[in-house]
Amino acid sequence: MLFPNVPTKTLGGQVFWNTLDRRNGWKLQQNMFTQHFRILDPDNVRQAWGQDEGEMWRTFRMFAGSRNE
Repeated sequence: MLFPNVPTKTLGGQVFWNTLDRRNGWKLQQNMFTQHFRILDPDNVRQAWGQDEGEMWRTFRMFAGSRNE
């Protein structure tokens, strides 16, 4: 399940975040402590977040414009 999102400017995940994938400037990240996920746009604004890894990957591919998965 994705959680309600208020687009929020971030520092890009330099601390406490593992970047799982980058495409077209978008990032899918996972928090090292809470294990939740977030999607950042090319300006490091959080566009989505949640705990369901499969749903986050699908949403990431939609945002990032991936055509091969």
